[in-house]
Amino acid sequence: MDKSDKMRKRILQYAQQQFATIGYSQVSTAKFASELKMSKSTFYKYFPSKEELLFAAIDDFYDSFEQEVQSIVQDDSPSVTDKMKSFLLAVRRRFGQLHVSVVEDFRRAVPEAYAHLEERRRRIITGTLIGMFEQGAKEGVFRSDLPPLLIANVLVQAVQHLEHPEVIDGMAYGFADMFHHVFSIIMEGSLTEEGRRRLEGGGTK
Repeated sequence: MDKSDKMRKRILQYAQQQFATIGYSQVSTAKFASELKMSKSTFYKYFPSKEELLFAAIDDFYDSFEQEVQSIVQDDSPSVTDKMKSFLLAVRRRFGQLHVSVVEDFRRAVPEAYAHLEERRRRIITGTLIGMFEQGAKEGVFRSDLPPLLIANVLVQAVQHLEHPEVIDGMAYGFADMFHHVFSIIMEGSLTEEGRRRLEGGGTK
């Protein structure tokens, strides 16, 4: 990575952190340049506008996440249910700092960027889970009568629900325990008899 690439990466990483925690409307490229200790002219050489920077930050974030997802999906060692668990925990780790108010700010201020963000999110998160359920159905682990899109969305929505502070405050469990219970409940309803046998027997395939 040459000096120019390093500088661009540095800007993107900083912008991702700011966009995710403060939002789009509350920040400015002039402030970014100042806090990164570079001139405005240098900053604008890489990103001429805040909107262009937002799109680049979204793509950089999802490109990196997609690489992580592929390493999970392509690993043939764990079972498909263990892959799902690893994938969902990776999703939580990546998206944990993204505030709901920030996403709403994207939607209002830059609807095109919001649509782009949502399209990539659906393709990577929901698309990956659908692929895993389809794979599991072919292997006889998951029920073939359950639409993969439906069960993938149920799983995603359930995990997202656990993130709300009022949910955690009202339970006697921490996130890790609740995640384990919810994941087990949904998996139990999705497994075939063969899938349960493998799970109970500790089989990896």
